[in-house]
Amino acid sequence: MPSYRNISFATAASLADVLASGKQVVVRGEETKELLGRVTELDRPHERYVFLPQRRTDPIHQFAETMWVLAGRDDVAWLERYLPRAPDFSDDGLVWRGAYGPRLRSWPPGINQINAVRDLLTKDPLSRRAVMALFDPARDYVESKDVPCNNWLSFMGRDGLLHMNVAIRSNDAMWGFSGVNAFEWSVLQTVMAHWLGLSVGRASYFASSFHLYRRHYERAPQIVSRFHGITPYEFVDAPRFTTPWADWQDRLEAWMHAEEQIRLDPESPLGGRTRVGDAFLDSGLELVRLKWGVSLGWDHSRVKAELAALPDLDYVAAAYDYFGRKDRALLDAIPQPRIAAFFDACRTRGEGLGDLFKSAISRLHSIKDRAYGAAWKRRGERVSILPNIARKVDRLEEYTRSQAHLSDESALDTAVDLYVYLSKYRLFLAEKGPVGAYLSAEASVPLSDHDANVDAVIARLTLTRGEPTDTLVTRTVVQFEALWRAADREADLGTRTRLADGMLGTVSLLLGNIFEEQPHLITRFVRAELSG
Repeated sequence: MPSYRNISFATAASLADVLASGKQVVVRGEETKELLGRVTELDRPHERYVFLPQRRTDPIHQFAETMWVLAGRDDVAWLERYLPRAPDFSDDGLVWRGAYGPRLRSWPPGINQINAVRDLLTKDPLSRRAVMALFDPARDYVESKDVPCNNWLSFMGRDGLLHMNVAIRSNDAMWGFSGVNAFEWSVLQTVMAHWLGLSVGRASYFASSFHLYRRHYERAPQIVSRFHGITPYEFVDAPRFTTPWADWQDRLEAWMHAEEQIRLDPESPLGGRTRVGDAFLDSGLELVRLKWGVSLGWDHSRVKAELAALPDLDYVAAAYDYFGRKDRALLDAIPQPRIAAFFDACRTRGEGLGDLFKSAISRLHSIKDRAYGAAWKRRGERVSILPNIARKVDRLEEYTRSQAHLSDESALDTAVDLYVYLSKYRLFLAEKGPVGAYLSAEASVPLSDHDANVDAVIARLTLTRGEPTDTLVTRTVVQFEALWRAADREADLGTRTRLADGMLGTVSLLLGNIFEEQPHLITRFVRAELSG
C-alpha cells in the first residue's frame, strides 16, 4: 500500500496516481478519474497542515470545521462562516443531515461513540472492537445531497501507539481527502491517543472510490509539479494537546464561546475568555483571530506584527503560507527562525524540475548499469544495441496507437529508456571517431562504459516542446528504420552518426512534450528515482 510521511506528500502522490492511472467514469452526471480500492497510509498523521503551493488549502477552515465536528454540531450557519459553500451540501440550507459530529457524539439512542471507544481502550488497550460508525442504514439509503462519505473509524493500540483506520465509500482527492478529512480525523486520533496515554501511530485510509472531478483536471497537475518535496515538519513541531477527558466538554464549549468573542471583536488580543488553556486548541483560536482581523481590514503591517508575535510552530507556518498567498511580502524576513528556514528551503531547494528530471534519468541509468553492465552492447551493434532500441521504439508506437499504458511501463518510462539507449549508442559510435570530437578529450574511455559520459549527454537535454506527440513518435519510427538499414548495410560512421543524432533529437522533443503536458508524470518519476 502507498505509505507517505504526511498529508502533503500523500496528496501530491495520490493526485499524480489518479491523473496517471485513474479510469474515466461519469457518476451522478459528473466526469471523474477514479481509482478503486485505494489504500493510503500516513506515517505521521499529526503533521496535518497541507503545504502544497497550488493546493491553496485554508487551514482556518480546516481547524474550524474540525471543532464543529468534535462539538457535535450540524448547523450550516456556523460552518458557512468558514466554508462559504457549506449550503451547497445541505438539503434544507439549515443543517448537514449527514454531519459527522452528531453521529459521533449522539448516535441514536444517544450513544457517545468517542467516549465509548475511549472507555473500551482504557479497559482493554489491545481491543479490536474500538469502532465508530458514521453511515447509518436506517437514515442513509435516501436521495440526498448529504450522505456520509466517511463511513467507519477504527482505533487500535499497539506497542505504545494508537493507530487509526478510516473506511470511505467516496473520497474526493481534492476537496475531501486533502481538504478536511485527513485533518479532522488526525485531530480525533491525537486527542484519543492523549486520553489513552499513547503516542499517535499510523493512519490508514481505504477509499472504495478515490477520484478527481473534471473541474480539477487542470489544477491537479500544477499541485503535483509545484510541490517542493519538503514541509515545515522537517523544521517545526505542533502545539501539544493536553486537555484531560474530564475537562473535554467544558473546553469544547469554551472554545466555541471564545470563537464567537473573537469573531465579534478580533481587535482584542487573546486572553481570558478568548483562550481555553490548551496550546493546541488555542492555536485554532489564533488562526480564527487572524482571519477575522484581516476581514476587518488589517493592513500588511498589522498582519506582519500579529504573525511575528506567534510561536515557531506548525500552525503559524500554515498562517504565513495562507496569508502570504495574497501578500507575498509577509514571507520576507520572517522572525521565527525555523519557519523562516522552511520558506528559505522552498525558495532555494535544489534545481528546477527540469534539472531534477535529468538527475533522475542519470540515477536510473546508473542503477541499471550496475545491474546489467555491458550486456546492452555485448554482441555488437546489430545484435545487441539496435534491437534494444527497436524494442523501445515499438513500445512507443504501440502506446501511440492504443493510447493506453503498457502492462509494465508507461510512455514516459519507455521514452526515458529510449533516450538513454540512444545516448549510449551515440557514445558507442563516438568511440570510433577522433578523441574529443563528441565529448571533451579528458573524458574516460571507452566512452560508453562510464556513467559520467552518459550523464554528460543527458545534461544536454533541453526539454523543449516539439510537434504533436503522435508526429514525433511516427518520426522516431521512420528514423529508426533508416538507422537500422544503414547499420545492416554497414554504412559509413558519418551516416550512422547523423541518423543517431537526428533520432536522439526527436526523442528529446518527445520528452519535452511530456514534460510540458504531463508534469505530474515527471514529478512522480523524479520522486521515484531520487527518493532512494
